[in-house]
Amino acid sequence: MRLPTTTFLLAAALSLLAALPASIRAETYPSKPIKVIVPYVAGGSGDVVGRLIGAQLTEAWGQQIIIDNRPGANGMLGTEIAAKSPANGYTLLLATDIQFAMASALYPSLTYDPDKDFEPVTLAAFIEFILAVPSSLGVNSLSELVALAKSRPGQLNYASAGNGSTHHLAMEMLKLRAGIDVIHVPYKGSGQALPDLISGQVQMMYLGVAQTLQYMKSGQLKGLAVGSVKRLQATPDIPTLAETYPGFEANAWWGFFAPAGTPTEIVQSLNTAINKILNSPAVNERFSSQGLEPMGTTPAAFTARIKADRAKWGKIIADAHITLD
Repeated sequence: MRLPTTTFLLAAALSLLAALPASIRAETYPSKPIKVIVPYVAGGSGDVVGRLIGAQLTEAWGQQIIIDNRPGANGMLGTEIAAKSPANGYTLLLATDIQFAMASALYPSLTYDPDKDFEPVTLAAFIEFILAVPSSLGVNSLSELVALAKSRPGQLNYASAGNGSTHHLAMEMLKLRAGIDVIHVPYKGSGQALPDLISGQVQMMYLGVAQTLQYMKSGQLKGLAVGSVKRLQATPDIPTLAETYPGFEANAWWGFFAPAGTPTEIVQSLNTAINKILNSPAVNERFSSQGLEPMGTTPAAFTARIKADRAKWGKIIADAHITLD
């Protein structure tokens, strides 16, 4: 029996499409809006990263990038939602090192597998931190703070943005490296901790640089050391912690992920497009003004960074006997 001409042509077209290399078929991506899940409340640094890159992708691709804030359980809720999303490139996750490098050591059971449930796309940005003290403490250097802490073991406090936060784990790493005994006082976010730090009710805190600069300029806080590998452009006169404790690096990062099984060609398309945006001078300037350092890596390099950070923070969590109830 002869097929009708239209049926024959349709069958031939479908056969031809199926025979095309995946890379050619992926050229149609994206053909509809893309949702980016950010597992925190709106208004934070994740929104800065996601919305800025999203706007640039929308302009480049002609498809809307929608930021979907899904806060809860220290970022775990939104991450779980992303893990269960279709692996077609139209739902992405913009997450932090907490969900991928720290969570497995902090939480007995996760509802997602950070390795098996996701395809790393690219490391997007670092958030750099600074160790700050109230000016009223009368301490002007890291060595002076360590000496003061050693002279008063168990009597000084440090604030954090909450148990398991980068602020918390970085200070525990400093305690181990410096051999000091200071008491952890967790708050529900760094914004709540700042007034007590400024007033001297707590004596030190590891804070985001952008958040701290205004209080340093007003003379209320003193920045002693930064946690980056090298000195920061915004604070060139402030040494790194690594200058005193070699190898010390404690920052946070934001990175893009796709659900596991997303076609390699789509992951590569996302990687190329996002990295191009991260390399633009305008985005560099905007990120810097928000205390962010734009990055951009290959998926393989991002995977290696995750594994290295997981090993580093896992050891700190174990050595400091940190548990989250």
